[in-house]
Amino acid sequence: MNRAALFALSALGASMSAIGAANAGSVEVSTTVAFESRYVFRGVQFAETSIQPAINLSYGNFYLNSWFNLPIGDDDLVVTPGGEELDLVAGYSAPLNDVINYDIGITYYVFPDLASGFFDVLREDGDGLGANTVEPYIGLTFDVPLAPSVYLYHDFFLDTTTVQANASHSFPLSEKTSFDLGGYIGYVFDDAGGTDYLYGTASADLSYTLSDNGSVYTGLRYGGSDIAGGAVIDDAILGTRQASGLWWGVGFNAEF
Repeated sequence: MNRAALFALSALGASMSAIGAANAGSVEVSTTVAFESRYVFRGVQFAETSIQPAINLSYGNFYLNSWFNLPIGDDDLVVTPGGEELDLVAGYSAPLNDVINYDIGITYYVFPDLASGFFDVLREDGDGLGANTVEPYIGLTFDVPLAPSVYLYHDFFLDTTTVQANASHSFPLSEKTSFDLGGYIGYVFDDAGGTDYLYGTASADLSYTLSDNGSVYTGLRYGGSDIAGGAVIDDAILGTRQASGLWWGVGFNAEF
């Protein structure tokens, strides 16, 4: 079993422990299992065909999320050395008024196949070069048509600041079917004097409701960035590249 799978099982175990520590009726749990023909993050491709499972827990205004990227096969090696990733998110979201909600949190990005242990951050140490990073964020979401939101992120170890705006809308086609559009646009500021760049992605999905608690979807995504070729993530993650183009995905959502 590779380290990504071990990390995934560890995060799953921690999530299940969190559920057991609280009343079953007060914790909301949702899961997603997605298959994507590319893994593109902020306009940069990190892997080719990948499975992307996620577990999301919420308790009142607090939430914990675990998200994984598990590449299939070896074709992702032309992009990064493996493309495996685990994102652990903790946050708090609450309304400011009837229209605006605020969201604050922090993400720990783990890259188990880039010579990094679970606690190895982006620095030289006795175990070699770490690749994991920490990124706090703050955002505002608006309860208006298109559900717009805007977020500010800062990665302490990559020394980058990102601003991203999002919007989405769902068109009901029948009692169980909908056509869902989404998109985001953002800008990455490299505070260390590297490459600043603009990125964006648009998506279109056809969703079908299986039950009160489950649904499936399939769709297309198009996105990329204005990076003039080459890597944008520091030398700790060698081989990342611009990836503008079209890809597709399918997935299953469930709530408990």
